[in-house]
Parts: sequence; C-alpha cells; structure tokens
Amino acid sequence: MKKHSFLKGLSVFFSIVGVLFVSGLIYIIVTNAAGLSTFISVLGLVKTQSLYDIDNSRIFEGAASGIVSSLNDPYSQYLDKETYEDLKIRVEGTFGGIGVYVLQDEEGHLKIVSPIKGTPAYKAGIKDGDIITKINGESTVGMNQDDAVHLMRGDPGTQLTLSVYRDSEKKEYDFPIIREIINVPSVEAKVIDSAQKIGYISLNQFASRSAEEIKTSLNDLIENKGIQGLILDLRNNGGGDFDVAIKIAGIFLDGDKVVSVADSKGNKEEFRADAGKVDIPMVVLVNENSASASEILAAALRDNERAVLVGKKTFGKGLVQTVFPLRNGGALKLTTQKYYTPDGVDINEVGITPDYVVENKVDSSEDLQLQKAISLIKKQLY
Repeated sequence: MKKHSFLKGLSVFFSIVGVLFVSGLIYIIVTNAAGLSTFISVLGLVKTQSLYDIDNSRIFEGAASGIVSSLNDPYSQYLDKETYEDLKIRVEGTFGGIGVYVLQDEEGHLKIVSPIKGTPAYKAGIKDGDIITKINGESTVGMNQDDAVHLMRGDPGTQLTLSVYRDSEKKEYDFPIIREIINVPSVEAKVIDSAQKIGYISLNQFASRSAEEIKTSLNDLIENKGIQGLILDLRNNGGGDFDVAIKIAGIFLDGDKVVSVADSKGNKEEFRADAGKVDIPMVVLVNENSASASEILAAALRDNERAVLVGKKTFGKGLVQTVFPLRNGGALKLTTQKYYTPDGVDINEVGITPDYVVENKVDSSEDLQLQKAISLIKKQLY
C-alpha cells in the first residue's frame, strides 16, 4: 500500500513538472515569436544555402556563445573544451606558456600585469602595463581575457610572437618568445627588515594551493624567522578563486564577516572567516590591478580593523563568476552574484581607496608604497 502511494505521488510530481515545463516552453515561444522565427530562418538558410558546410555541434556552440555575448558582460563567457582545460590548468598553477598575467580593463584592452620573474616573457622584456595588440599576428580587438590566455599557451619549445603597445613610449613592439613550462607558486615570502623583524608576503593569484602556501610561509616567518609584523602585497593580483579568498581571510581573521553576496533574485549569503587568527600588526598593499578576490580580502581585513591599506585605488570588480561544466567538455563562466564588503559597500566599477594613497613613479625603481607600509608597521611595533 505504501509503495503504491509512493508511486502515485511520484507520478503526480512528474506530471506537474511536465506541465510546468511545457507551459514555460509555450510562454517563451509566444513572447519571443519573432526572435525564434529569425533563429529558425537563419539556421535553415545556413544549412541549405551556404557555400560552406557547418556541423551541428559548431552551430550549437555558436548559439551558446552568442547567448552569453548578448549579456554584454565581459566576465561571462562560453568556454569550449580547450579553453576550459586552460582555465583549470591556470588554477592549478602549472602550464606551458610565457609567464604573464593578463587583465582586461574597462575599455576592453588586454593589459600585461606583472610578468613573472625568470619566465620567457620577463626575459624577453615584456613590462607591466604593456597592452597586447596581437598574438601571433591575430588582432586582440574584441578578444576576451580567456581567449588571449588560450592563444598564449602552447607546447614548451614553440615560439609565440606577442605584439604590445607601450603607452609610456608611445610605441608598439613585437616580441618573439619561446614557451616554457611555467610553474607558478602564488606566494613569495621573505624578511624585509631583520632588525625590526618585518615579514613580507606577495600573493600573485588566488589559486587552488594559495591558502596552504600562505599558511606554510607564515609559519616559517613567525616560528623560524621570528617576525613581529607583516606586509601582505596584493598589488597586480587580478583575483582568482572566490573560496580561496575566504580561506585566506580565515588565516588573519577570527570568525569575522568576510563578504556577502546577492544574486539577481535578491537572495543573500554571508561568508565568515574560520577561527584561526594570526595576530600580528599588518599592512596590505594594493594598486589599480588588484581586482576581484584581492579586493574581497583587502576589504575584509580593513573593514574588520585588522589591517590598513596602502597604495592606489583598486580595480573595482565586485562581481562573482560561477563556472558550470557542460556535457560537451566545455563550461559556462557566468556572473551570478554581486558582492559587498563587510561594511556593506558595493565596490563594483568603483574600487577601494586605500587608507594611505601612495603612487610609485613610473620612471623610478624606488617602491614608495612598500616604504610607506614598512614605516606604518614600525609605528605599530614601537
């Protein structure tokens, strides 16, 4: 009897779901009749009249890409199988390439952010701020960040020609670069003032291993080097994994609010740090290329009065992307939420203004931002 009732209930459930699905489909067709008619007409003409053949898989991929493009959101993208694999490799931190980070600015320019020391790009003379104009002769106009990264990746030993525009010199340069295996640790740690015992950690991305790398570096600096103050450098860090930012915040905070997010339906969620506070004086360095996860971490540390910020106003990317794997091996990277700092501030397209605004001179190797951070740490230690 119970089994019969269960099966009957299940049948009713699926009947309701079926009715809702059909009703939704009818609604879409009725309210978008002109658009649907145009799509069917174009598809029919391409299949019957075009000089060039195209297979169905490419048609559906093109349609998927077009849907995402219609959002007019530079951060949302349909990823084909190869591009999605590149994304996963980048998050893991080991790949064949030239050793640069790329950030897309508000005008759509693909800008080099901090070439990694010792990599082919660094040795070739690529500089921070160079704007990529061509990759192997292919113009980057209209190209998104992920497509550019995909083109720059390749087998070690193969050559890439990167064309860049250097605004400081008003010139365009072509750089032939041989790809190598790039192993990218996300953390650089050292003692920068042994007398005052000030430690320094630079985080260049929020990759899968970044939180563990931060913990390991901190343990060494505190337990073995005896540091009493810390400078966390998030300059030129374009972001990465949202969850990793929460984990890293948990190293320095003690159960405090890190960030809150809201989706298109108004659903809100709050993220708090783990209880595991490293309690030493701290200053955070940021600049115009500190974006996304960097801004989440910087704002969390400042709003919770854990650190002050030094440098220039940050990039202003207060949006969260979710990656949805697809059955064809590709994925959909979609902006799904907007985030707010612990104080409830929306920093998207606004950025975070540091407590101490300091600008490094373009024509000087002197790091005035770092010097200011050191002086602030010293005041806290006295």
